[in-house]
Amino acid sequence: MARTFRFPRPRPRGLLGRRLEGDEQLVLGVGAATSLLTLAVVPGALFKLTLFVCVVAGCAGAVFVPFQGRTYLRWWEIRRSYRKLLRNGALLYRSAAPLAGRTLEGAAVPVEVPAGVPQQMQWFKARTAYGDVAILLQPSQGLFTAVIEVEGQKSFGGLDVADQEALVASWEALLRQTADAGGRISRLQWLARIVPVDPNAHARDAQLRRDPQAPGWLQDSYEQLLNKVAISAEDRRLFLVVGIRYSQDLVSEALQYPSLYQGYGVVLGKEIEGFIRNLATAQLRWVRSLDEAALASLLHHCYAPDHWLDDRRGMDRATCWPAEMDARDVQVMTARGWEGGTPWMHATAWIKRFPVLSVRLNFLAPLLLFVPEVICTVSVTMDLVPSDRAIQEAIADATNELGQADTKPGKITDPRERRDRNAATSTMEEVAAGAAGVRLTGWVTVSARDRQALQRDQGTVRAAANKSYLALEWCDREHFRAFANTLPLACGLLAR
Repeated sequence: MARTFRFPRPRPRGLLGRRLEGDEQLVLGVGAATSLLTLAVVPGALFKLTLFVCVVAGCAGAVFVPFQGRTYLRWWEIRRSYRKLLRNGALLYRSAAPLAGRTLEGAAVPVEVPAGVPQQMQWFKARTAYGDVAILLQPSQGLFTAVIEVEGQKSFGGLDVADQEALVASWEALLRQTADAGGRISRLQWLARIVPVDPNAHARDAQLRRDPQAPGWLQDSYEQLLNKVAISAEDRRLFLVVGIRYSQDLVSEALQYPSLYQGYGVVLGKEIEGFIRNLATAQLRWVRSLDEAALASLLHHCYAPDHWLDDRRGMDRATCWPAEMDARDVQVMTARGWEGGTPWMHATAWIKRFPVLSVRLNFLAPLLLFVPEVICTVSVTMDLVPSDRAIQEAIADATNELGQADTKPGKITDPRERRDRNAATSTMEEVAAGAAGVRLTGWVTVSARDRQALQRDQGTVRAAANKSYLALEWCDREHFRAFANTLPLACGLLAR
């Protein structure tokens, strides 16, 4: 029987039950207490009744009534943060890289980063058997990150069902091994970058470079060679971001070396090198480790796709950020690279719901493979959960689902509730049978030159997401923050 996936339905986790979030329960509780206090204190029956109805209706409306796609309570913190950043000018960014200069050793001086990106990041280098790799220390996240480019040893779409299942099982084995081996790697981020390219560019370039004085047999030979070259209409790159938590144990081991940064490089280099060696168990092939120039080029390419991500000339920790960024617009974020020209527009969506119905192994194919002429980045960030904790959390979820089931005699059970209980129980059984425990979230960024093209591409991505049984929510008023979750920084998940 072909293997299927089913993700749990997003459920609120308040203090009292799982029907409402904690802040929603707090607002309703304060509203109920205020309304009762109004009945006891306010004089006059008519005025008392009017004020009571207003308080109850206001609190209930803030929690339950949809307002521009979300409830007013959901918009409150987003609007407050947006207005605060708008007042202090943080949403309008201009890079100080042209004025930063360099140290006497020739190293670039870090500059202020755009809004949404973790502040006060520190760069250093780690040496591995697979080449130098740039390490980013994010103090606000308490996380070290490194980026490697990978590819599958086999084409997943060209495999039969049995081989696809074996491939997914090998990836699960790598996740479980990484989580339970006692190593320091605790977070992984998949980053799929899709950029349309011109399939006829190579032929035109060959036509321009062709020597008309060349012999006819050489012209015919090269023409046959051109016909055999396979040119894809999209450039698809797959990056894997490795995240290591900052800990006192790690610092203690790093202090054994002449300098702290040198110690970080050695200790973290060993962890990353060991992880790369284990990629073969998941049938993944290491392509390259991203050093400072390569990582800076990738970051800058995400902001300005006209900068090709393999162009590493002049790229470092100062020039990696865009020349200008404007996040004041409610619906889009604009950024301009060092190459100049028209600024690029970006819109980011949060995958607020993964498939709650059973789907096959390639359920993400519509989003990853069938989005023609769209520049987009799909990011999935995963926190690895050790098996012991994963089974405890699965048992707790199943207990909550079963404990809140409304099974009164004579009442028809909601089939969605029954499906959720079965899903919680099956998840518990799968984790007990050896499935890897992860906590994940997903984000999608779409980029275009103008607003009209961006809206068209957003519609294309939304349609592809629907075919993949995903529910997207565009992050209006916080695109700058959501965009950072599709950068190779392993952001997007709260620390636990």
